[in-house]
Amino acid sequence: MSEPMTKLSLEPLVQAWEAQDSAAPGTTKYARLAGAFGECIESGAYAPGDHLPGETEICAALPLGLSTVQKALSQLVEEGLIVRRRKAGSFIADQRHQVPEVHVYRFRDPVSGEILMPFTRMVGVHRVATAEFGPLLTGFGCEEAIRIDRMVWVTGEPPAFSSLFLRPEHGGHLPGQSLEALHGISYHRLLWEDFRVRTHSVRHSVCADLLSRQACASLDLAAPHVGMVWDAYEEDRAGKLQLVQRFELPRGHRPMELIEAKAGF
Repeated sequence: MSEPMTKLSLEPLVQAWEAQDSAAPGTTKYARLAGAFGECIESGAYAPGDHLPGETEICAALPLGLSTVQKALSQLVEEGLIVRRRKAGSFIADQRHQVPEVHVYRFRDPVSGEILMPFTRMVGVHRVATAEFGPLLTGFGCEEAIRIDRMVWVTGEPPAFSSLFLRPEHGGHLPGQSLEALHGISYHRLLWEDFRVRTHSVRHSVCADLLSRQACASLDLAAPHVGMVWDAYEEDRAGKLQLVQRFELPRGHRPMELIEAKAGF
């Protein structure tokens, strides 16, 4: 007969809850609880495979109702921080084998409605001055960033152009590497596995605008060319900007949309 599993102590969670800024405008109790859980996991206080106490036990330890606890746990499941096992309970996820909170950009077929995962091909990797890009990169709060230019396409369709920007402490090792070795790389996976940085939220904006000189050259378009420019700003749980992506689509290109889901790596 197997020994009963020992459940986590709630003391680290209570301490993280009390350390949360309860006065932050717009912060709900369930989001505050989810944030406290996230801090316990990222600090190592709660380790992969640890068994969570029951929902009523969490309610007894904190000034929270059952529905609030249930909503927070559901959010943590969606983010990939915890997993639920039927009849066994909830456990801290083994994040060595997954990339939580991945925000995936895909194309939708305008006729069939089918979602298509695009292919990518590297065009160049450069260290650039953030000041050259104005408001696009001001959120980084640093003088330089790593710019990664890629072609993005689905089978049978013309490509789009994408520029991805990383902080120098996360992408400084990429310039000088073989472009062939970087084709199709997941930068969300790189940020998580190498730096324990995960995307928690995405802000994005879209407009019709002139495509960049690099986009026109890579897409073989006569400049000036007006197309769709879509900027996505990816922040961690603390609200710190970690990654910026700019997609430049020529006129007549198939639609692209943001799918917020955990990818099956």
